[in-house]
Amino acid sequence: MAKAKKPIDWAGIERDFSKSTSSIREIARWFGCSEKAIRLKAKEKGWSRPGGETPRPAPQLPPTLDEVVAPLVARIKPADAEPVKPEAILDRGRDLVVRMMDELEVTTSYLGEMEEEIVASTPGKNDGGRREAMMKAVSLSTRAGTLKNLALAAKTLSEAAVPDGKKKQRQAGADEATSSGGKFAQRSGPRLVASNT
Repeated sequence: MAKAKKPIDWAGIERDFSKSTSSIREIARWFGCSEKAIRLKAKEKGWSRPGGETPRPAPQLPPTLDEVVAPLVARIKPADAEPVKPEAILDRGRDLVVRMMDELEVTTSYLGEMEEEIVASTPGKNDGGRREAMMKAVSLSTRAGTLKNLALAAKTLSEAAVPDGKKKQRQAGADEATSSGGKFAQRSGPRLVASNT
């Protein structure tokens, strides 16, 4: 037959929980129950531990995104920043394109040495994939693609430098051609000449 369960002495547990400095684990072992049962009962009945009268500090909420980002933006953004003029941006862009084209020219002029160095630095069988990747990085197609992108960037920057843009220039030319005296100006009607003689 199974043993009958011994009833738990909750009055004794409450007394030890509230008055002694024994740990909950020790109390649970002494009274033959689980720590969890004691914790649940203490919470349910509102028992307090000795020295536990000091309230816990309220949990602080994490800062909002605005509170975190605002100081970072203030540090990054200069206080008296003047707006950048489009002409300055275009000049910097042109300079960058020229420098990148110089780098491409230097890279192209030393292509043979670069390929030899790649082969020398990847001698093993296991370096085949690495060798191919490095060769592809200095290949003609990569350099041609870079040159194409630089040419497109230069073209875009030069078109942006046009004061009014192409559409406005074309419209101004069309307006001039159709204004009075222009090649495509609207003709005035015939003049009636009256002769009184």
